[in-house]
Amino acid sequence: MTIEEEKKMYHYYYKKEDFGVCLMECKGDGKEAIMPVDQDILVVYDDIFKGNKELERAEFPDSVIEIGGFVFDGCENLKQVKLPSNLKDFWQYAMTRCGIEEIEIPGSVTRIASFAFNQCDQLKTVKINEGTEKILAWAFKDCAQLTDVYLPTTIKEIDDQAFEGSPNVVLHRK
Repeated sequence: MTIEEEKKMYHYYYKKEDFGVCLMECKGDGKEAIMPVDQDILVVYDDIFKGNKELERAEFPDSVIEIGGFVFDGCENLKQVKLPSNLKDFWQYAMTRCGIEEIEIPGSVTRIASFAFNQCDQLKTVKINEGTEKILAWAFKDCAQLTDVYLPTTIKEIDDQAFEGSPNVVLHRK
């Protein structure tokens, strides 16, 4: 690894809690943030990448079950996020104001929290896997480019305001 590549890496800081390992902080820069799989991270705390203009791709290890608020807030160049297959919950504003264009939500997420994808101006396609049951109010608020939302058969409730300010949404049911 060159010195220049080393400068373009993220360094992660953890805290061991009674319930498991938490990713508390991230420092560094680069276009890709691939969080390590060797720590068995359960929770990603708030604001980890907030305001990062360089980040284009992020990948969580499958051990993560909760993603905190404002994790990607303002990451306008972030185009790809691979969510963990065991994810249980997004906190409000987890993905707010980021540049993702498409997202696949694992079925282990039983409900999509309010404002989770608030003001994702570039978001066009959402694929929700079997297992998700609810989309709460304002989950996809002001996602102006959002057109296609693919719903699983397990969806039981979509709040009337789930897509407020997202005028072009077409819900596709399996």
